[in-house]
Amino acid sequence: MIKKIIYLSNTRLDYSLNAVLIKGLRENSVQVADAHVQKGVFGFINALSFYRRNSKDADLVIIGYNSQPLAFFLKPFCRKKIVYNAVLSEYERMVISRQLARKISLKGIYYWLLDFLAVHSADLILVESNEQANFFNKLFKVSKKKLCRSWIGSNEDKFYYDPAVPKQNIFTVLFRGALMPEAGAEYVIKAAKILESENINFVLIGGGLLMEKTKKLIKDIAPKNLKHITDYVPDDILRTMMQSCHISLGQLSHHVRLKRTLPHKVYETLSMRLPYLTSANTGVLELLTPDETCLLCNPADEKSLADKILWIRNNYFVAQKIAENGYELYQKKLKSAILAKNLLDKIETV
Repeated sequence: MIKKIIYLSNTRLDYSLNAVLIKGLRENSVQVADAHVQKGVFGFINALSFYRRNSKDADLVIIGYNSQPLAFFLKPFCRKKIVYNAVLSEYERMVISRQLARKISLKGIYYWLLDFLAVHSADLILVESNEQANFFNKLFKVSKKKLCRSWIGSNEDKFYYDPAVPKQNIFTVLFRGALMPEAGAEYVIKAAKILESENINFVLIGGGLLMEKTKKLIKDIAPKNLKHITDYVPDDILRTMMQSCHISLGQLSHHVRLKRTLPHKVYETLSMRLPYLTSANTGVLELLTPDETCLLCNPADEKSLADKILWIRNNYFVAQKIAENGYELYQKKLKSAILAKNLLDKIETV
């Protein structure tokens, strides 16, 4: 029985990709000795010192999200099992999604090598979907036996259903998230224009890589029913804004990443009992079932998106039932304590 875990991360411990797992482990009566480790030489020294202080009665080590160097640095000193909470790869994030380096380039090779060394230093690697596991297996030549699908979940202290929050007077569609190629914000803007005369409002929250391109499109077609919020929105305000809307939109593009990734807002939307409308991509459909726990439109298709939004507005009782099913799915399978218990069971078999 696992009683104590060391959790080390280069990313913030309160970041949801770390926080959900840490919270869930503690809810399962596991003692978690956690430390946020700065990058660089002194960070490695501090990580090793922290490990040695806590390793005597620890059962294993978990390396947090996006902390690849910690995994392969600690490996020679560690006699415990190492679990790497990868979720996705740095190569995918920086090369495939953000396109900050070409695949065949020094930077591209550097990102690949970071991931390669990390996954081959771990005894178990947590990824966000089965398709992500297949991707890791092919790209980094790591055994499928070491790969484990572990749903991300959401920070339940920040995102939760609050029936006291009233809905907007006008039917309101929410799209939030980083403006990346896979997000498909351009289809939201074009759909808003199509529905401009239908008494439907759109709220778009987000900035990022495609910010200027997004602003230009909004200026060019000028949908009167769309509000773009670029400033940072604190979680408590975001929660209320989400609850006041009638539907939440997922990733809408036709992008290779969507075959294997699920955005945070999937889990947060489910936890808040909101209808979730997304494009039909295989990643999210590993978790959700069309017309049961989510609603679908065609990828990269503003007309399909607009038609579906209009249908939901006119059949909102159906969308509410789907949202209720999604909420039940979250309560039964996606809460932090349940996700951590699944991980603990898996570790026992490694």
